[in-house]
Amino acid sequence: MAHVAELPGCFAVGTNAASAVAATPGAITRFLLWLRRHGERLVPEAYVPRPSVADLYVAEVRPGGAPLVGGSRAALFDYDTVPWDDHKLERTLRWLGYSRNDLLASIEGLTEADMQARPVAPDRTLMDTLWHIANAEYGYINRIAGPLQGIEPVTDAEPRDVRQRLALVRDIVARRARAVPFERRGEVIYPAWVARPDEPWTLQKALRRALEHELEHLAQITQQSTGG
Repeated sequence: MAHVAELPGCFAVGTNAASAVAATPGAITRFLLWLRRHGERLVPEAYVPRPSVADLYVAEVRPGGAPLVGGSRAALFDYDTVPWDDHKLERTLRWLGYSRNDLLASIEGLTEADMQARPVAPDRTLMDTLWHIANAEYGYINRIAGPLQGIEPVTDAEPRDVRQRLALVRDIVARRARAVPFERRGEVIYPAWVARPDEPWTLQKALRRALEHELEHLAQITQQSTGG
């Protein structure tokens, strides 16, 4: 995976590092178009009308992509430790709002039975995927602001309604993220209260991963619903 530092949530994939980098200009173009569709007029840090590989500066390369085991060197990028100011924090939360609106639009009118019956992956239904999105997002903020068990009203079973669960988790993410003072936003946390306590986290990484993760599954859901 190639992650665009100045566009949290923008990423490209490839069979190797070179192909992921080569796919990045297209990913940037699509991401900026997506932002414009939601009324986001300008992203000064990364605005290039027709980006090409020549426009890219590869700041850091780490093998392995997203970490699969605790302690992975790929778990945290250097730019994840640079604290965001209030403007960038609020902007990223706004972008998370765009992705959530798109996700909810993709399931508009569907009943619980519809979502349980619709496959998204060989071993996962649409309902499974929505629960997975909510639970992963809760896990990200739990690593930054936790341990939250018994403090926030989210359990393995409640809220049972998936739309309510998505809304509640997103409220917790926004509230807890805004509560982190600027001087702690770049703090590297090793959360002793989770299953992989040796994986490092920062607020920036948590929000970046939340957006990347939701957009990745949204593309998967959209592709399945259109038969692509």
